[in-house]
Amino acid sequence: MKRITNILCMAGMGLMLFSACETDRDDNPTLYEPESFVLNTPDDKMYDLGANDTIRLTLTPPEYGFSAATTYSVQVSLQQDFIDETEEADANYSTLSTPYDTASIALRPDQLNSALAGQYQTLHPDENPTGATVTAYIRVKAEITGSGRGLSTSNTIAVNQVKLGEVVNALEPPTTMYLIGSSIGAGGWSEWKPMVAVNGMAGEFWSMVYFDANAVFKFGTMVNEYIGYTDSRLTIKDNAGAGVSEAPTDGNIQVSKAGWYILYIQAAVNGDDYAFTMTFYKPNVYVFGATAKDSWGYTDEWKFTVPDTKEGNFESPVLGATGEVRMCIQANTDWWRLEFTLKDGTDIFYRENNAVNSGWTDMGSEYSVTGKSGQKIYLNFASGTGEVK
Repeated sequence: MKRITNILCMAGMGLMLFSACETDRDDNPTLYEPESFVLNTPDDKMYDLGANDTIRLTLTPPEYGFSAATTYSVQVSLQQDFIDETEEADANYSTLSTPYDTASIALRPDQLNSALAGQYQTLHPDENPTGATVTAYIRVKAEITGSGRGLSTSNTIAVNQVKLGEVVNALEPPTTMYLIGSSIGAGGWSEWKPMVAVNGMAGEFWSMVYFDANAVFKFGTMVNEYIGYTDSRLTIKDNAGAGVSEAPTDGNIQVSKAGWYILYIQAAVNGDDYAFTMTFYKPNVYVFGATAKDSWGYTDEWKFTVPDTKEGNFESPVLGATGEVRMCIQANTDWWRLEFTLKDGTDIFYRENNAVNSGWTDMGSEYSVTGKSGQKIYLNFASGTGEVK
């Protein structure tokens, strides 16, 4: 699971999880974790989402045994029984992107319409959802804010007359993505480092990053947008054994094991917001093409060695033939989407969305590097430089 709970004994604050403390006095109440709470059914009438009619929900907060700040998330489905995601199938419900912190919730018509219309199209692929009247099933999930404790789910209610409107999706995938953290770039949270766009894959980015042991970081679609581990839109996959977890403070992402990693972020449009998937891959770099004896696959014979330090060089095997150098990293997509070269023979230049069809000479002679049999390629991702010698 992405979220790791860290409960502290806190006095004089709205969040008082005293059951996590070592003592239990009269002034130190026990946390009760109810399985359910009551969600009331709203007025039985037609709600026209295309006309921005608002469904207002009211609920009775979970009984925790004391007053606590609570975060509510709303889940909606066209089916009465909510089924969670499995390896074989997606969930049959949607979680609206806006969280709530009160027992009176006004659902955004555009978010609700987008979620229900998407489900309608899945169930009725040959029909236009606009104008259809459906029954919307709704439940609410609760947790004590920022703690991962007090998790409970309300009863499910049915709103019998919901008219779907036209789905208008003005949000586009982001065109930029940045990293910042204790060991990103110059380190010390001083530099927003731009990530590399994946060729032809809107909203997808990668970076070769060195993390010190227990380094912490965040990311954003723009400078000064700090998205961290606790952001509900984020899913993290550690495919490199990096030891990724929630940092002790500030909701940062922490990497326990020092070393080089390929960091890959996908930002998918989810209604009026993004859903982020961050994947850690091993720092695999390969020679492709002519100098790899016409190898166009990920083979160990043509894989670079990885340095132990941030300042070290990635080193290629001895080149097997003379020709244009083609290089890429490895992630779960086509190799050419992740390609790079040495501009002027010295500066790492990423392909991103540039047209490189028959070779790097398509962009100009300065982008094409010739390697000779017996030479090696040296890459320094920290400085953004390299050489063939």
